Amino acid sequence: MTLIADVVTVITGSPAPVLFLDSCILLDIVRAPLRNKPSEIQVARLFLTAVQKTPKTIHLLVASPTQREWTDHIAETENDCTIAVNSCNAVASICGHMALPPVAFLPAGVLTLSTLLRNLSADLLAAAVSMDHDAAALGRAVDRIIASTHPAKPGGKGAKDSVILEHAVEATTQLRNAGFTGICLFVSSNTKDFANAGSTNLHAQLTPAFNAVNLEYAVSLTHAESILTAAGWVP
Repeated sequence: MTLIADVVTVITGSPAPVLFLDSCILLDIVRAPLRNKPSEIQVARLFLTAVQKTPKTIHLLVASPTQREWTDHIAETENDCTIAVNSCNAVASICGHMALPPVAFLPAGVLTLSTLLRNLSADLLAAAVSMDHDAAALGRAVDRIIASTHPAKPGGKGAKDSVILEHAVEATTQLRNAGFTGICLFVSSNTKDFANAGSTNLHAQLTPAFNAVNLEYAVSLTHAESILTAAGWVP
């Protein structure tokens, strides 16, 4: 893991938009067939190419809990993808039984899709810089947990989300203090904890911290790409 101060040095030395990826965003890559979101795969590949360039045209950062959360949930997520793929062949069979127009079965190679998407998710995680624990960020995360302030909930729920969030805020703060004026974007599809109820807008309890350092919020990789494109980003 890398100290935030060292992350700041690298980014200010080679400016490009900064994306903080929540754990669920990486898992969403593998869930894309189940959730009918093919654009997430297109953008994931785009971001992976961008972060592998020299110089990078995007910086990807993750907080310390992200690797563990990915490891804990990737097998279940991959299974969800496999179910989605297999259901396509089930539909083909069912159409035949119901005397509907025939639907083609998937080619055998498509059955490896879940593994390929898992690899893409893993590659994107590996390409991201993992931020080391930061005392100020951890302190604010604890404050959120004690006060049950979003994304924390009563009973200590949301502790990892609080750590992830506060490291994004701290890194953005240090970048701004170092003179970085580019886009900083927190990306999480966990709207239950980061957005207002029934909305994709950032939760009101988080708005002050985000606004103070000009940190933006996106609910998917596709959403993040649209924000970057609107700002004139070139992959």
